[in-house]
Amino acid sequence: MASRDSNKPRAGYTQLLSGTDGYHSLTTARAVNLDIHHKHCYQICRFLRGKTAGYAIEYLEQVIKADGWIEDSENPDKYKRRSEHHIRKQARAIPYVRRSRKGKGGNTMAGHRKGKMGPGRFPVKASLAFIRLIRSAMENARHRYEGEIDDIDEMVITHVAAHRGQVRRAFRPRARGRASPHFHYQVNLELFLEAREGDDGWDDDGDEDIF
Repeated sequence: MASRDSNKPRAGYTQLLSGTDGYHSLTTARAVNLDIHHKHCYQICRFLRGKTAGYAIEYLEQVIKADGWIEDSENPDKYKRRSEHHIRKQARAIPYVRRSRKGKGGNTMAGHRKGKMGPGRFPVKASLAFIRLIRSAMENARHRYEGEIDDIDEMVITHVAAHRGQVRRAFRPRARGRASPHFHYQVNLELFLEAREGDDGWDDDGDEDIF
């Protein structure tokens, strides 16, 4: 059996696992065949690139407050839903900057949010999926680089992407024995976390400092 071509991405990823200049300690995470809308995922990916893992989770936790989701005090890794109005007022939106159909529909239909954001929405279901994905990558980093990275929250999201996954096929029955296709596109997510060089005992050459 021939070996895998090192110039091509690993199976399941669209990006080479070679790391980014100026960073070290690459960690990855994937989620496949999620039942969320791919267009919401594209906007969240655009917003999260270049953010730290801790900031990304903190911001997305503000987004999901639009439906009353807050962190569970008894289990910090899970969320519970509340109906209080003051929780929903604390929600922050994801900026929607990509357009479709040249000004007809797409982001032009998204309302402008307060501040200097412009068009934005509150994709709660997609935000919950990204929170789980980021937490998974952080947990992978803790196990893989135990003792080498002091603050996992400061690792940077150098790559995050969403792609269409499998198509869930279904049909709606119609009159006279007919049926209309009702297909649903699922989504695959991938995310890379890396630490900046010069942090956590690493020098600018990418080698660990010896004291």
